[in-house]
Amino acid sequence: MADHRQADYFLGLLAQSRRLSEHRIDQYHKAIAAFEANGDAEGAASFRRMVCSEEQDRQTLDGLIENLRRRFTFGAPSEVPSIPRKVRVAAR
Repeated sequence: MADHRQADYFLGLLAQSRRLSEHRIDQYHKAIAAFEANGDAEGAASFRRMVCSEEQDRQTLDGLIENLRRRFTFGAPSEVPSIPRKVRVAAR
């Protein structure tokens, strides 16, 4: 029972980290659009690199969450956040 409580706690932390990562990616995409609108290719490229790094972090979080789900069975489906599988975003 203690293992399940710990897993539930860490699942919550990982889900929160994933939401923050998703928010940062959205903000980076907005910044890229703004830099491109201003004709600043170097600024846009810098944010594209940040997006790639953040997407890798998000994939790591997805893997950790999926491993916890596989290892432990949780009571209610609403307790476990839904994560899209292997969504890839292409950078321009």
